[in-house]
Amino acid sequence: MASLRQYKQKFYINQILKGSLIAVGLVLSTYLLFNTLEFFARFPSWLRGFLFFSFLGLLAGSVIYWILIPAGALLKIRRQLSDEEAARQIGNYFPEVEDKLLNTIQLQKLSTQENALVQASIAQRSQSLMLVRFQDAVQYAENRRYLRYAIPPAALILILLLIAPQFFTETTARIIYFNRKTPTPSAPFSFQLQTKNLQAFKNEDFHVSLKMEGKSLPLDVYLWAGGRRYKMEKKDTQTFAYTFNKLQKSTDFHFEAAGFQSTDYQIALVERPMLLSFDAQLVYPAYLGKTNETWNNVGNLIVPEGTQITWRFNTNESDKVWLIFNEKEETEAVAKQSRLFELQKTARQSANYQIRLKNKYAENKDEINFFIQVIPDQFPTITMQAFRDEQTFNLLSLGGNVSDDYGLSQLKLFYRIEGEGKNNAWQAINLPLVGSQTIQNFYYQLELDKLNLKPSDRLFYFVQVWDNDGVNGAKSAKTTVQEFKVPNKQDLAKDIDETAKKAEDDIKSSSSKSKQIQNKIDNMEQKLRTKQSVDYQDKKMLEELIKEREELNQEIQELQELNEQLREKQERFAEPNPEIQQKMDKLQKHMDELLDEETKKLYQELQKMLEQNRNSDDIINMLQRIERQENSLEKELERALEMFKQMQFDQKLDQVQKDLSELAEKQEELAEKNENKEMGKDEMLQEQESLNQEFDELQKEIDELQDMNEQLEKPHQMEDPAKQEQDIKQEQQNSKQQLQENKNKQAQQSQKKAAQKMKELAEQMEQMQQDMEMEQMQENMDDLRAILENLVTLSFDQERLMKDFKAVNTSDPRYKELAQEQLKLQNDAQIIEDSLYALSKRMFQIESFVTRELKQMKDYMRESAANIKERKVNVATGKQQFAMTSMNNLALLLNDILQQMQDAMANAMAMPSNQNSKNKKNKGTSISQLQDQLNQKIQELKNSQKTGRQLSEELAKLAAEQERIRRALREMEEKAGNSKEGKEQLTKQLQELKKMMEETEKDLVNKNLNENTIKRQKEIQTRLLESEKALKEQDEDEERKGETAKTKTKIVPPNLKQLFDQKQKQIELLKTVPPQLSPYFKKEVDEYFEKIDK
Repeated sequence: MASLRQYKQKFYINQILKGSLIAVGLVLSTYLLFNTLEFFARFPSWLRGFLFFSFLGLLAGSVIYWILIPAGALLKIRRQLSDEEAARQIGNYFPEVEDKLLNTIQLQKLSTQENALVQASIAQRSQSLMLVRFQDAVQYAENRRYLRYAIPPAALILILLLIAPQFFTETTARIIYFNRKTPTPSAPFSFQLQTKNLQAFKNEDFHVSLKMEGKSLPLDVYLWAGGRRYKMEKKDTQTFAYTFNKLQKSTDFHFEAAGFQSTDYQIALVERPMLLSFDAQLVYPAYLGKTNETWNNVGNLIVPEGTQITWRFNTNESDKVWLIFNEKEETEAVAKQSRLFELQKTARQSANYQIRLKNKYAENKDEINFFIQVIPDQFPTITMQAFRDEQTFNLLSLGGNVSDDYGLSQLKLFYRIEGEGKNNAWQAINLPLVGSQTIQNFYYQLELDKLNLKPSDRLFYFVQVWDNDGVNGAKSAKTTVQEFKVPNKQDLAKDIDETAKKAEDDIKSSSSKSKQIQNKIDNMEQKLRTKQSVDYQDKKMLEELIKEREELNQEIQELQELNEQLREKQERFAEPNPEIQQKMDKLQKHMDELLDEETKKLYQELQKMLEQNRNSDDIINMLQRIERQENSLEKELERALEMFKQMQFDQKLDQVQKDLSELAEKQEELAEKNENKEMGKDEMLQEQESLNQEFDELQKEIDELQDMNEQLEKPHQMEDPAKQEQDIKQEQQNSKQQLQENKNKQAQQSQKKAAQKMKELAEQMEQMQQDMEMEQMQENMDDLRAILENLVTLSFDQERLMKDFKAVNTSDPRYKELAQEQLKLQNDAQIIEDSLYALSKRMFQIESFVTRELKQMKDYMRESAANIKERKVNVATGKQQFAMTSMNNLALLLNDILQQMQDAMANAMAMPSNQNSKNKKNKGTSISQLQDQLNQKIQELKNSQKTGRQLSEELAKLAAEQERIRRALREMEEKAGNSKEGKEQLTKQLQELKKMMEETEKDLVNKNLNENTIKRQKEIQTRLLESEKALKEQDEDEERKGETAKTKTKIVPPNLKQLFDQKQKQIELLKTVPPQLSPYFKKEVDEYFEKIDK
């Protein structure tokens, strides 16, 4: 420490010596300068006074700054140099010392008596430093360089005193006695320095500007600096300029022109603050799981939101460092050491920022601009698809995709039910998430039956997902609120109607395209008949034809699927009766048989022919075969359309009856509530208005039913229910008005009347349906019987003609007559085909194999005629034999259908009407009703005065009707025998009825129509009613015993299985992903999973 004190003492003595030299040089130089200026310029008194006091101030300041202040520190009047700073200076001078002395001083400050280790370290370091003389770091000899500041002005003054003492005596006297007036000689010009600030920065250019003023101006001006003269650039007659390039030190200069010199000036050199290096330490939010990073000399940063950024700036000649964000927000860095500054900021949003440095002279010259791109934690995304069970409406399947940039925290399904008496709050169900994946699928099945949803209830639902944002808090995204409405009866009916309308339109479209294909085939045939071979254009047209047929096949397949869908909906919700159900099955079977393998093979053969470049005759023959198939398809489509219309009409009629009956029950219940005063006025009015609206909808259904009937090829005879509708409507309006007028008793009566008339209208429509079915059945049977007779006749004629051909010679003139007869038989076959085709549109029992057999019969007859024309008798008779076989097969088929129709009619007669309505089995007029109708006809015939042939025809018809009723009674007897009780109670009575009917038949055939016949018919009517009632009770008891609960099968959409497979795949793949992966690579893995799923 003694050596350190010696160093400080010598240091301050050296400072006094150096300061004295500088002060002397400065004072003498200033004195010499002021004298020179005054000598040449002869200043005014105020300026001389300024020079005088400036000199005194300079003298005092120099003595104080360079002499008195160091002397005060030497005498310990002022604070001396700190030990640390002294140690640094010594360390800088002695390389072997470096930081040892500084560290020793710092250890001494930290040490205590108890810390022996520190004391030992200090002692060791002191021993190594004792060999160094610290005071040698201060060299007095270095002050010799400052003699150049003092000796030159002193020598110059001494020389001038010897040469021209008046230079000092006169000039000094004028400055000291500045108030005295002295004569001023005229000056030709003056130097006016325009550059006011003579402070320059190291390594930067410095511009000097000079303006000359006076009566006589010099042509050139020179600048003296560093002992050299530089010609200044002339801007104009008065202005001159010069630039110092890349100044490295302070520089003195003056101007010279025409032998005159200016005063001396000095450019003071200072340094700007400089940024040497910096680094940015990035501390990421913990929830990201990302390793912190440090970037060196990287200013443009891309960081997640919430990242804490710490800048460390290493500077030179800087007193202050600060950052300016977005050109307005200033944040100052904290000085850690003399050249080290630190600033910390949490990145919340993207920003431009500028690094600024400053010292006492200036700020950094060049702008240091960077950009921080803050990547905010994005909102999670969610997509969802809802798969609804359109069959049972008991299951809602949800599936979709959720994703986030960093991770997901939870996933929930929210649902709420709205309905009559329900307004529940949102309920939440947690849905599972898979690990830390940022992209993943989800699926969930919501069992609606467990929510006890009622018709017309509405289920609102959405799925919401939350991310794991640890900066702003978990953010969420949700799907739009979707609605699942439990369909009511009207909605279901509307949906079924829309599906039916589309199916009907599709059938029409397919039929139309089939016709177009036939036309194109016909055109191609005509075109190819004129050619020997098929050219390229023909081949292209035929390929286009094949393509169109494939498109038609696709449409028919879609039609089959649509019809199947319609059938399932009607079975599920419309609850069709067995007859309509049977028609649905027949129609679907007919649809499924539209695309036959034979037609498909023909088109394949045509394609092969085109590839083999077959001749036009082969192509024509194939097109003829295809055309016949297309003609058959067109007819089958037309038949399917008419069958579809008929089935929809039957379904609509059956539904209208049901709706009328249900509405009548509702109206009757409302009347009872009104009678018992179970409801208030407003509620009663609302219920009545609702029933009124339901009846309005029913009226529209009835009108639609009539329109559907008119669209049939052969519309049914329908009674116009407009009068009954008007009466019902009037009663409903009356009840509403009476309720408004508080006439509850009258309103109750009107409600009961409306209910009763609804029941009557329902019964009327039911009866009308039964009558239409029986009438249609009878008509179909008659038509079928006629076709069968014609077919048998055709078979016999063909057999006779075949024998004639075998017996005739081809050269016989009779051969031509027989050929004409064959053509006539073909025409007869065409009539049978047209009749059977027309009948098949009304009869679902005629299946496709019947029409196929008919087509085969026609083909054989056509081939027979062609061979007859070519005189190939043996081949022709063989084809005739095949045609007869088809005729006989067809006759057997039609006879079976006729027998089935007769049995169905008998069965329909055997079923009581009330039972049919309730159980929805075979609908038709009951036996008692048919017997009552027959009795009325017998009574009317007895009262009429008909005679002769007319009477015989009527009696024969009545006898045939009585026979049909008796056959139906036999079916009723068989049904009664299904149970032991029924067999004992009904069999005997039904057998007696059959005998009585047989007696009536005999009387009618024998034209024995008397009062006994009339009495017998009335007794038959009475006993039939009793038998029907007994059978009805028996069936109701069996129905109650046969009731069993049905379980509903849940339908899982195929899309759900796909989502499930994707989910399982993600889980399995996730097991292979290392948990230590960075978020970036985890995201890449998640996106890879998603691509695999796609």
